[in-house]
Amino acid sequence: MSLKLGTLVALTLTLGCAATVKQAPRASKPSTAGAPARARMAWMPCDGRAQPELVAAVNGRLEQAKVAGVKESFQASVSMEMAQLAIECIEKTPRCYMAVGHSIGADRLLWADLERTPGVGLTIRVSLFDVEGGAMIRAAEGRYPSAKAAAGDVEALVARAEVPERLAVAGKAP
Repeated sequence: MSLKLGTLVALTLTLGCAATVKQAPRASKPSTAGAPARARMAWMPCDGRAQPELVAAVNGRLEQAKVAGVKESFQASVSMEMAQLAIECIEKTPRCYMAVGHSIGADRLLWADLERTPGVGLTIRVSLFDVEGGAMIRAAEGRYPSAKAAAGDVEALVARAEVPERLAVAGKAP
């Protein structure tokens, strides 16, 4: 009987040691969703169909843009219009802009739309878009009587799109 009692005691001790203890939950890492640690901004060149001097001025300034939170800036290989055609999403909507951003691997998009309206002149709209958030961060718009006047104001127009104020709209250039 002492042999059975010894075996029983050993078995009880072994099973007792094998019991699981509920551990305290581990602290989770803070979420970084929605805020890329290293935001990549693609600046999209203007379409070359506009006046060459104006296109050069706009593209040169977009290339130099400094946007808060952006760690890396690169030139997209095509304009916004061509990128939208390539992915077959041509509407000027957040859904299409998000699709463009995802297709080129960007967290932010920066581009300028040039529109000539007979009798009115030229309108340039510079847009900064958050791809993951699906929203326009900032936009600046200027209306000009000529391409020469527009080229002279490109520096200030893009600067207004870089500042933290939302949807700044410029008046006519002097």
